[in-house]
Amino acid sequence: MKPPQAFHDFTLQFHQDLELAHPGWASEEPLARHEIYEGFRQGYGDRAINELVVYFRCVLNDKDADIESLWFKESKADWVISEEGLRRLFKDFETWASSLR
Repeated sequence: MKPPQAFHDFTLQFHQDLELAHPGWASEEPLARHEIYEGFRQGYGDRAINELVVYFRCVLNDKDADIESLWFKESKADWVISEEGLRRLFKDFETWASSLR
Protein backbone atom coordinates (compact mmCIF):
# COMPACT_ATOMS: atom_id res chain seq x y z
CA MET A 1 0.00 0.00 0.00
CA LYS A 2 1.45 3.34 -1.04
CA PRO A 3 1.61 5.79 1.86
CA PRO A 4 -0.71 8.80 1.64
CA GLN A 5 0.72 12.31 1.41
CA ALA A 6 -0.25 12.72 5.07
CA PHE A 7 2.40 10.11 5.98
CA HIS A 8 5.11 12.11 4.24
CA ASP A 9 3.93 15.35 5.83
CA PHE A 10 3.70 13.77 9.28
CA THR A 11 7.16 12.21 9.16
CA LEU A 12 8.73 15.44 7.98
CA GLN A 13 7.12 17.52 10.72
CA PHE A 14 7.64 14.82 13.34
CA HIS A 15 11.38 14.80 12.82
CA GLN A 16 11.65 18.56 12.62
CA ASP A 17 9.82 18.89 15.94
CA LEU A 18 11.45 16.06 17.87
CA GLU A 19 14.61 17.43 19.35
CA LEU A 20 13.88 21.11 18.92
CA ALA A 21 10.58 21.40 20.71
CA HIS A 22 9.89 18.03 22.31
CA PRO A 23 13.04 16.47 23.76
CA GLY A 24 10.96 14.04 25.87
CA TRP A 25 9.10 12.59 22.87
CA ALA A 26 10.44 9.05 23.39
CA SER A 27 9.30 8.82 26.99
CA GLU A 28 6.79 6.21 28.11
CA GLU A 29 4.52 9.00 29.33
CA PRO A 30 1.12 8.69 27.64
CA LEU A 31 1.03 12.35 26.58
CA ALA A 32 4.68 12.68 25.51
CA ARG A 33 3.96 12.97 21.77
CA HIS A 34 0.50 14.53 21.86
CA GLU A 35 1.78 18.07 21.31
CA ILE A 36 3.54 16.87 18.16
CA TYR A 37 0.35 15.20 16.95
CA GLU A 38 -1.73 18.27 17.75
CA GLY A 39 0.73 20.48 15.89
CA PHE A 40 0.37 18.20 12.88
CA ARG A 41 -3.41 18.36 13.17
CA GLN A 42 -3.37 22.16 13.28
CA GLY A 43 -1.10 22.32 10.25
CA TYR A 44 -2.70 19.64 8.09
CA GLY A 45 -6.22 19.13 9.43
CA ASP A 46 -8.45 16.28 10.48
CA ARG A 47 -8.48 14.72 7.02
CA ALA A 48 -4.72 14.08 7.28
CA ILE A 49 -5.26 12.59 10.75
CA ASN A 50 -7.87 10.20 9.36
CA GLU A 51 -5.61 9.22 6.43
CA LEU A 52 -2.79 8.41 8.84
CA VAL A 53 -5.00 6.33 11.11
CA VAL A 54 -6.21 4.24 8.17
CA TYR A 55 -2.65 3.84 6.87
CA PHE A 56 -1.16 2.99 10.28
CA ARG A 57 -3.87 0.36 10.87
CA CYS A 58 -3.15 -1.26 7.50
CA VAL A 59 0.57 -1.36 8.19
CA LEU A 60 0.18 -2.67 11.74
CA ASN A 61 -2.27 -5.37 10.63
CA ASP A 62 0.00 -6.57 7.83
CA LYS A 63 2.07 -9.28 9.48
CA ASP A 64 4.51 -9.24 6.55
CA ALA A 65 5.08 -5.48 6.58
CA ASP A 66 8.68 -4.45 7.15
CA ILE A 67 7.91 -1.27 9.03
CA GLU A 68 11.54 -0.17 9.38
CA SER A 69 12.13 -0.42 5.63
CA LEU A 70 8.87 1.35 4.95
CA TRP A 71 9.82 4.19 7.30
CA PHE A 72 13.27 4.48 5.77
CA LYS A 73 12.09 4.28 2.16
CA GLU A 74 8.76 6.10 2.21
CA SER A 75 9.01 8.70 4.94
CA LYS A 76 10.65 12.09 4.88
CA ALA A 77 12.29 11.26 8.18
CA ASP A 78 15.98 11.93 8.52
CA TRP A 79 16.87 9.31 11.10
CA VAL A 80 15.98 5.74 11.96
CA ILE A 81 13.54 4.49 14.57
CA SER A 82 13.45 0.77 15.39
CA GLU A 83 10.51 -1.37 14.29
CA GLU A 84 9.39 -1.68 17.90
CA GLY A 85 9.54 2.10 18.28
CA LEU A 86 7.58 2.63 15.06
CA ARG A 87 4.89 0.19 16.12
CA ARG A 88 4.60 2.03 19.42
CA LEU A 89 4.47 5.38 17.61
CA PHE A 90 1.77 4.22 15.18
CA LYS A 91 -0.35 2.73 17.98
CA ASP A 92 0.16 5.83 20.12
CA PHE A 93 -0.99 8.04 17.24
CA GLU A 94 -4.08 5.87 16.72
CA THR A 95 -4.94 6.10 20.42
CA TRP A 96 -4.54 9.86 20.38
CA ALA A 97 -6.64 10.20 17.21
CA SER A 98 -9.44 8.09 18.68
CA SER A 99 -9.60 10.45 21.66
CA LEU A 100 -10.54 13.30 19.28
CA ARG A 101 -13.92 11.81 18.46
